[in-house]
Amino acid sequence: MKGLVTIVILNYNGKEYLKDCVASIKGQTYKKIQMLVTDNNSTDGSIEYLKKISDVRILKHKKNYGYAKANNLGAKAARGEFLFFLNNDTKLYNNCIEKLVKNYREGTIVAPAQIRSWDPNKYGHAGWGMDIFGYPFGIENQKKARVFFADGSGIFIKREDFIKIGMFDDELFIFQEDIDLSWRAQIMGYRVVTNYDAKYFHYGGATVSGNRTKKDSYETSKFRRFLNEKNVLRNLLKNYSLLFLIVLFPLLLTLHAVEIVVLVLTGRTDLAKWYFDSYRWNIDHIKSTLKFRKKIQKKRTVSDLVIITRLYPVYSKLYAFIKLGFPET
Repeated sequence: MKGLVTIVILNYNGKEYLKDCVASIKGQTYKKIQMLVTDNNSTDGSIEYLKKISDVRILKHKKNYGYAKANNLGAKAARGEFLFFLNNDTKLYNNCIEKLVKNYREGTIVAPAQIRSWDPNKYGHAGWGMDIFGYPFGIENQKKARVFFADGSGIFIKREDFIKIGMFDDELFIFQEDIDLSWRAQIMGYRVVTNYDAKYFHYGGATVSGNRTKKDSYETSKFRRFLNEKNVLRNLLKNYSLLFLIVLFPLLLTLHAVEIVVLVLTGRTDLAKWYFDSYRWNIDHIKSTLKFRKKIQKKRTVSDLVIITRLYPVYSKLYAFIKLGFPET
């Protein structure tokens, strides 16, 4: 429907956050909105609460499909011209949707400005950068940052573009799927843009554990590390052209080997194990990865020589280790 924005809210046992999220959507100055909650089999009373709200469509899944598949199912059921993928632990400023629609430009994925409780930059952080190995990387001076992807907690995109790009990769389950979508989009000629006028508050880490904390330390979990590492590998194998893959993949293997040695020497063998599991997963799923890769490379209109100029020539995890130390588990 022309001008209609379908807000796809991902939920998994997030009843305590949904009240504020839904209320902020109902208070929008822009009124052509369809609210759709894609629920990953919540057991905390979320569905019962949502059923009391007449203008919310609920997609209740029989199992936890993670971020990627649940949002894809939401997109398929959406009626809107635009999609706004939103996490349940968010609250929109009252003119957020109005600013997104008003400032939208064709052929773009829009990253609105998210305000985080631990973020000293109260104006909001819109989008993130990526290093050459596929890991997220941001710098403190946002105005000088190379924004490469829209954060998964709030992505604004035309529904037809989302479909053309190939939607989220179901196999990623959760983590790195926002990077992958933005990366594939840019390969096809789309651009990721920021909109600092469209703001939303994001609590962060409500659905999954592992995040940067108020203490400016770095927390993770073993399963989170596995998901991140296996998804980074799959994204690289899918999205880089063959020449860049031949150069960068062996270098990443070397960096991972160094990390494994350091983890073993410091007694974190349980964390080191997840690297091996992530490689094993990618070997087991190589046919699926290559099939997806073929589709992406067929649609390529932008060379990696151009894409690489939008990335940071660093290894972001080394930067994080130096600044924040080893992740806490």
